[in-house]
Amino acid sequence: MTQKHKKILTICIAASLVSHIAAVAFIQRHSLWFSSPQKIQTAGVNAPWLSLLDKTERDQILKESFESTNEFSDGRSFAKPKSEPLPQTVLHTQIPSPEETLNLEMLSYNSPLPFPESELLSFNPLLNRSFSFPEEPLNLFEHLPKDLLIPAPSHPTPATLLLPPPPLPSIPSFALAQSPAPTPIEAPSPNIVYSEPLLNSSPLTESSQIAKAPVPSSPTTLPKLPTLAELGTSSYSDAFDAELVFSPDEDKGYIFALTLIPRPDLKLTKIRQNYTFLIDRANSIQNDRLHATKNAVYKVLDELYPDDTFNIIVFDSKMEKLSPSPVPYNLKSLAAAEEFLNKISLGSFFSQSNLFRPLFLTVPGNVKDDEIHTAILLTDGESLAKKNDQRALLAEWTQYNQGKVALFAISMGSDAHIGTMDAACTFNKGKLSTSPAKRGIKRKLLKLIKTIHTPVAKNLRCSAISRTPQVKVQVFPKSSQMPHLYLDQPYVILGHVDSLDDFILFVQGRVKDGWFNIKKTISFLNAKKGNQSLKAEWALQKAYGLYEHYLWNENPELLAEAKLLLEPYEYQPAFQ
Repeated sequence: MTQKHKKILTICIAASLVSHIAAVAFIQRHSLWFSSPQKIQTAGVNAPWLSLLDKTERDQILKESFESTNEFSDGRSFAKPKSEPLPQTVLHTQIPSPEETLNLEMLSYNSPLPFPESELLSFNPLLNRSFSFPEEPLNLFEHLPKDLLIPAPSHPTPATLLLPPPPLPSIPSFALAQSPAPTPIEAPSPNIVYSEPLLNSSPLTESSQIAKAPVPSSPTTLPKLPTLAELGTSSYSDAFDAELVFSPDEDKGYIFALTLIPRPDLKLTKIRQNYTFLIDRANSIQNDRLHATKNAVYKVLDELYPDDTFNIIVFDSKMEKLSPSPVPYNLKSLAAAEEFLNKISLGSFFSQSNLFRPLFLTVPGNVKDDEIHTAILLTDGESLAKKNDQRALLAEWTQYNQGKVALFAISMGSDAHIGTMDAACTFNKGKLSTSPAKRGIKRKLLKLIKTIHTPVAKNLRCSAISRTPQVKVQVFPKSSQMPHLYLDQPYVILGHVDSLDDFILFVQGRVKDGWFNIKKTISFLNAKKGNQSLKAEWALQKAYGLYEHYLWNENPELLAEAKLLLEPYEYQPAFQ
C-alpha cells in the first residue's frame, strides 16, 4: 500500500467516525420526536383525544398548551399546563402494584411532569392529593417500605454483585416527549463491594463514592524452624536396632528394657578421654590384693588411645599422685607409671582410708565439649562403714560432681558396702563391677576398659511419648544419670508404661563435632517376655529413687521400703 492510499484511508476513517458520532448525538437528542404514535388502551377503552393530539403540529401544541414555567428549587423548570377539561370518557384504571407505585414516586422526584397533578391523580387514585414536590432531594432508603428492603447478607458480598436498578413505570409517550433527555449514567465498576449493610450506609447521591474493596491481609507467617543440619545435629535413627523386653508390673502397667544396638557400619568420631585410677592401699586391702590391683592398672594402660590422658592416685589416710596433672599416653608416661606403681606399699595397721579427698580431686573445674573424664575406683569399701560416710559419698560428692566425672568401681563380691558403691556409680553415670576372686580383678578391669575406651557421645537425654494421649511412659535413669554412649556397645534403657501401646523414643546427646539424634517408633508386637532379671533391675531402679529421697529428708521409712524391694533379689542395700 502506497503512502497516498494510506492518507486516503485515514481521511475516510476520520470522516466516518465524525459522521457516526454526529448521527448518534442527533438521534440521542431528537429521537423521541420521530417515535411512532402509540395508542393507550386503558381497560379496553380508546382515548379519542390522544388521536387528535397526534394529528396537530407538535410546535403549535406546545405553544398553545403552556403559558408559563415553574422552577424547582435546584433551578430546573417544568411547564405548567393550562387548565383544560378532560374528555368525558371515563378512564377505568387498574390499581397498580406496590412496585409500580414506588416507581412512580421515584420518577416524580427526578423528572418534571408535563401534565397537571389532577391528571396524575386520575391515573393513580392511590396517590395522595396533597402531594407536593420536595424542595430538597430526599433519602430514598428512609422512605422505602421495610418489606421491600433486602436484609444485609451475613457474609461479605461477592465483588461481582451489583445493585439492580429499579424498573421504569409505564408512562404515556407524550409525557416522555416533554422530558429533557436523560443524562447518561456511568456503569458502575465491576469490583463494587458493599462493605456494610445498605440500611446503615450514607444517602445515595450523585457525589456518593463506592467503597473500596478491603485489601486481603497476608496470612500469618509461621516461624521457620531450623533443620538438624543448621543446629549441627546428625540423625542416627537408622544406625541403631531396637530390642524390647517387657513384663507385667506387680503394681500397675508394664515394665520394659529397651536395648539400642549399634550396627556394625556405625561411624562416630571418638571423644578424647581422661582416666583417673584410684587405688585404695589401706591395711584392710592386704598385700596380695594390692599387688593384683597394681598389675591390673599397669596392664590396662596399654588399651588407651594416643589422644587419651591418665593419672594414678594412691590413698589411705594419706594420698600420692603420679603427676600433679594428667599425663598423655606415650612411652615416657608408661615408664613413669610403672615406676610409680612399683613403689606403692600397703598402709600401716592403724591407717584408715579417706575416700572423699581423692574423689574430689578427680572433678575438673571445666570440661571441654570434646573430652570425657572417667574415674575408676579400686577399693574394698571399708571406709564406708559409717552411715554418715555413705550419705556423704552419695549426696555431697554427687552434688559436687554434677556429672562431670563418670565413676566406675571394681570390687569383690565379698566386700562390705558394695551396695553403697553401686548406688554412687549409678548416680554418676557409671557402673560397679564385682569379681569373685582377687585374680579376677585384672580381668574385670580389662573388660571395663575395653567397654568404655571409645566414647562417642555424652550428656545424653532420653524421653518417650506414647501414641495414645492417655498412656504415660517413663524412662530410667533420669537425664543427669544417663551414662555415655560408647562405640560398639549396646545401650539399655529401662522404662514403665501404663499399657502396651506404641511409643516414640527420642535420644539426644553431644558428639565431638556437634549433636546427634535418635528417633525410633517402639512397638510391643514383636517384643519378648522378660524374665526375673528384668524385675530385679526394675526393683533396683525403684530403690535408687527411694535413696535419692532419703538423701534430702532422711526419712528412715524410705530405706526400709528400699530394703524390702531388694530382698527377693539378694541385692545389698546402699545404707546399712
